Formats: sequence, C-alpha cells, structure tokens
Amino acid sequence: MAKDTREEILEAALNMFSINNYHATSMSMIAEEAGVSKGTLYWHFDSKEDLFRELVLAGFDYFNENYKKIQSEKLNAKEKLHEIIYFSIKMLSENLKMGNILQNNIQLISSEFQKKMIERHKSAIKVIKLVIEQGIEEETIKTDNPHNTAVMILTLIFNTHSQELYYNFDTIKDDVDFIYNFIMQGISKEA
Repeated sequence: MAKDTREEILEAALNMFSINNYHATSMSMIAEEAGVSKGTLYWHFDSKEDLFRELVLAGFDYFNENYKKIQSEKLNAKEKLHEIIYFSIKMLSENLKMGNILQNNIQLISSEFQKKMIERHKSAIKVIKLVIEQGIEEETIKTDNPHNTAVMILTLIFNTHSQELYYNFDTIKDDVDFIYNFIMQGISKEA
C-alpha cells in the first residue's frame, strides 16, 4: 500500500532536517524531497515549525505507545525492562536521523514546545516506574526511588553520548545486553 502524502512529507522532512538542520532546510527543499508541490506541503502543514513539531512529537508518541504495550504484557519486570531497552535501542539504531534532528536543532525548541516534550517524557517515566514497582513487588528489583530510577534508565538509553555505544557492538543484541546488564547490576535484588 502506498504511503499517504502526509507520511511522505514527514519522511522527507526527517531526511532534510537530519542532513542539514532546521534553519538550513526550506519548505521548498522538503517539498522537492517529498515529490510534492509547495502548495500541497502547505495544505498539510502551516509552517516549517509546525512540520518539525509534528515530526518530533510523533517520535515521542511512538516510543510511549510501545512502552505501554510492553508494560501491559504478561512478563515479569526484568523481562519488561529488557524488552523496553531492546525496543528503544533497536528504534534508535534504525532511526539515527531522529536523534540527529533533536541533537542538531535542540536550541530551536520553544518553551511551549518543550512543555509538550516534557509531558511525553513524563509519560515514558510513568510507564518505566510501573515496571520498576512491579519488580519491587516481585522482589527482583531494589530501589528506594522508582521514579528517579526510571528517569536514570531513560537518560541512559536516550543520552546522546550513549548513542556511541550503538556503534561499538556488532549487533543490537550486544547493545541491549550491555545496557540491560549495566542497569540490572545497580537495581537487581540479590537473593
């Protein structure tokens, strides 16, 4: 099934923003990359800023939806954490462009938009916290502060310096195992 025009535009914007940066990318460049007219582009998005915001928020929403799916699975907490880490590293490794967009354009994000990003980040923290609380209940995870532990797990996964890890291993499985084992050494409850 063919992608719809809006998806084509978002994909083109992802490519252009990651190759150039926000300021160096024009709506004309995005339209050309998407194979649409500028009129069509403006039909779907009021401005370059509107397009950028939708692209970033869609990325956050995609992660959060999948975290919620994993959290609701019938797995123990350690298995859920492993699945969350696996999903995150796999997506980050396969979609390095999105990371480049945020890293290269972070100064462009308005305080209003930062609030929306923080809202989505808090949603991810909440899901990870639920998994950690499940582990505490199962007596497989130890922590006095599930919230801060969730924040640190997400920080480790999404920190731009952590992305260097994704280039140092032969497979995503190695990356996931390294990060999972690093985290679990700190929070596993010893028998």
